[in-house]
Amino acid sequence: MANSPSGDSVLDRIVRVLSAFDPQHPDLTLSSLAARADLPTSTAYRLVDDMIGHDLLHRDPDGRIRVGVGMWELANRASDTMSMGRIARPHMLAVNAQIGQHVQLAIMRESDVLFLERVSAPQAGPNIAHVGGRLPTHASAAGLILLAQQPEHVRESYLRRDLARMTSSTITDPVVLRGVLDEARRTGFARLPGHMVASSTSCAVPIAGPTGEVVAALGAVVDTETAPPDQRIHEALAAGARAIRLALRRAQAAEAED
Repeated sequence: MANSPSGDSVLDRIVRVLSAFDPQHPDLTLSSLAARADLPTSTAYRLVDDMIGHDLLHRDPDGRIRVGVGMWELANRASDTMSMGRIARPHMLAVNAQIGQHVQLAIMRESDVLFLERVSAPQAGPNIAHVGGRLPTHASAAGLILLAQQPEHVRESYLRRDLARMTSSTITDPVVLRGVLDEARRTGFARLPGHMVASSTSCAVPIAGPTGEVVAALGAVVDTETAPPDQRIHEALAAGARAIRLALRRAQAAEAED
């Protein structure tokens, strides 16, 4: 694939364009997109036109640009993670009905936790996690429960990082965080009050795949003041995780028969 004078390939530039969009920037002007993608405006203009032609981007009537439906179609055709979200959603709705709070499905990606699916309730409190969005692993209960299941060398490598403080409650001391990880690994439950949003508490349990390995986390984000008791949340999430594991096993068996 041809390179630009700066040495980056066309694919590199396309990825930078797509990565410029996030939950805080769902649509952008061309100049903002070029700046966020670190591209000359002329280069961004040509790429955007080509990507719109392939439905990877969409231009609104006011000229603002957003990710196109073609990206959604491609992701739904090819991604195992998208399939996991579809399989898990009915069971997430059941958990949501029990606790009346945000329920979300997440996996680890590099040093972050990536959210695949989310179900909310009108009375639920603040939650900054978005489908397709990432959060720091140590500041989210879903990330923490997933990190707790990793081998020791992976956990220790993460603890050597600079741990970002999202609120005054976020644990950034590696010694303290190591103890929290050990407890989460022992109990199969993580609870982080005020770590991402001061007024919210995140909770999570691991989801085992068909062969027993942990493949995802099922989490809840609740209003700290009005949340159901921890035991009720834990039991609802654990039941949902078991149901999702059985559904994944059935899906794998059906795929093997085809």
